[in-house]
Amino acid sequence: MIDGIKIFDGHLHFIGRFKPRDESLISFMDRYGIDKAAVTTLNQAANLNAILRTNKNTNDTEFLNEFLREKQYDHEVLRQIISKNPNRLFGFFWFNPKIATEDDWKLLEQYIEKNHFKGVKTQWCVDLLEVPGDFLHLAEFCIEHDVPLYVHSGSGFFFQKPVRAKNHYNLAKKYKNLKLIIGHAAHTMEHCINCIRYFSKLSNVYFETSTSIPYGILSLIKAIGPDRVIYGSDAPAANAPDLEINKITCLNLDKETLKNVFYNNINNLLKLRK
Repeated sequence: MIDGIKIFDGHLHFIGRFKPRDESLISFMDRYGIDKAAVTTLNQAANLNAILRTNKNTNDTEFLNEFLREKQYDHEVLRQIISKNPNRLFGFFWFNPKIATEDDWKLLEQYIEKNHFKGVKTQWCVDLLEVPGDFLHLAEFCIEHDVPLYVHSGSGFFFQKPVRAKNHYNLAKKYKNLKLIIGHAAHTMEHCINCIRYFSKLSNVYFETSTSIPYGILSLIKAIGPDRVIYGSDAPAANAPDLEINKITCLNLDKETLKNVFYNNINNLLKLRK
């Protein structure tokens, strides 16, 4: 809680360079006044050292081999952390539908139904997913199990075709019962403007703020509404939470809007008690 406003981080990892390895995730959250968090795992191969090592040449195969996985990410450590803090931590399962086997779909269902994970995360540029094509079955799964789908936005690696807001719009328009979270929604003003253009009339789409431009966050709140913007930090992988918190507190928003962006919107989306 900060200045009487509860904080629910909509995009947190359980590990990363901005958290000492010997510090617990709960202690890390407490340092920054974070009451609850939607937590996922991390592709630990996709780090700065790997990027620098492979960026010495433009061989796409060598670059991809540093990051691509042949199987789903392991969520056991994350499950154990969440099980010890079920009232503060809520899992999002990082899932790659492109390589998913029948057993992978069963495992995802197990984490949602038995381990009470609250959503599914995807990362199209790391996992080389086509939007919306690779997401159709996953969208149907999320609708069936009534959990939101978090989709990453960004320009991709140097050899990839970018996924634009319209690609996600085609997914959201096809599945209007899908609760879709656009991650890093205002990472550039161009992407933010496109989100406003395409999604303003689609009430099933939400916008997560990590690594976003402050004016882009403000634009989303003003143009689309304070009920569909979700604070997220992408900590401790990308930065420390206070940087992302300050991007919102500097916008001179009224207290009700701050309550919605920092806590109510994601809490309501996940159907949790206040």
